Amino acid sequence: MPYLKAKHLTASSKRFNDELEKVNPHLIYVGGKINFQSESHLEDYIEANFEKIFPELVLVKRQHNIKMQRCDLLGFTKSGKQPVIIELKNEEDRGLVSQLTRYRKAILQEQPFSDIIDYSLPVKLIAVSPAFHEDNYTDKEASKFEDDICFYEFSIERSNNSAKFKLCSQTYDISYPIFGLPDSPTSPELSQRSLSAFIINFRNNLPQEYWDDFTALRTLLMAQPKVKEMVSSSYRKVLYATGEGENHKKLAEITNTSKEVRLYLWLPTMVKTNIKIPVARFGLLLAKDNNPFSENSLVEWLVYTKNTIDMKNKPIKNICPSFNRDGMPIWTKPNLYLYYASLGSPNTFQLLIYLLKGITPPIDEATLAWWTSFEKQSPENLGWYIDLAIKTWNYRLK
Repeated sequence: MPYLKAKHLTASSKRFNDELEKVNPHLIYVGGKINFQSESHLEDYIEANFEKIFPELVLVKRQHNIKMQRCDLLGFTKSGKQPVIIELKNEEDRGLVSQLTRYRKAILQEQPFSDIIDYSLPVKLIAVSPAFHEDNYTDKEASKFEDDICFYEFSIERSNNSAKFKLCSQTYDISYPIFGLPDSPTSPELSQRSLSAFIINFRNNLPQEYWDDFTALRTLLMAQPKVKEMVSSSYRKVLYATGEGENHKKLAEITNTSKEVRLYLWLPTMVKTNIKIPVARFGLLLAKDNNPFSENSLVEWLVYTKNTIDMKNKPIKNICPSFNRDGMPIWTKPNLYLYYASLGSPNTFQLLIYLLKGITPPIDEATLAWWTSFEKQSPENLGWYIDLAIKTWNYRLK
């Protein structure tokens, strides 16, 4: 089932989607830090506040394409019309220096806007990022343009329920709402306004009684770093992942067929090899008439599957007779999920201990005693499994 991309939208839908993206930028709270939801939201903020943040510069163009290269911001200094290239990153990136120097070469070859930019002067290269990898400094030292490269590290600080953008010891207001603050739940109205044209069509195919809980779950998933939202061409499936390919990391999937609405999560699983982060796709089969998006819904079975859940294979009793090649039951009762996922799988056991308790090896006796009493008492509420999937996701991105 192919996923829709922007090119599949009609002209009017594209305009609608672009308008939503522009008028509904937001920040996300993840792992104790506040970030922009996407790099485009960071670019929007810098562009809108460019004169305040860079008072010594003039912005000429955003996303300037030249010789198969595209620089985020192209400008010049007010004092001498020196060309300036600014690359914006919403997260740490190891390849910043090579990226900037490629832009520099392309700009000097074409010399766009030469009537207002003096290309006889050195090109100033600026990288703006929340963090800089050690490789960035190594590459900078090795570059013959070292004196022209500047690294500006920014941070976002919380101020009550709003945020401040801090760069070069200066602080600027951010009017964007913050999703995911633990003590400030996002209002349904705000969540609704963040929906894209794609996801509105997907939501409208759901039973209306699910809309609010779906939007709340969707907001939570989209508040995680690097998550992309991909909707199928039939508007019957939505995937939350870094991408749709086999090698992309995946967090959650929601399917809506003529028979049922189903939530799938990527959770730790039994693997008898040395895979560092063993995860698999599990379908959550809920108790009868439970909402598939409500954190209070009760999970009846976790089903290990790469496709849909075949109800014909549902165990008659509470014991599943079929297992995958690693020994994980295809159908697992929630209270036994932790037990089976870690059985004979040290990597999964250590992963679960870290995700649930924040403890790394060696595991102390108190933690082992806790695990012994807890491993066959996994919670049954859906919210616990969603939280575990999110913790697993963030661990995988480290």
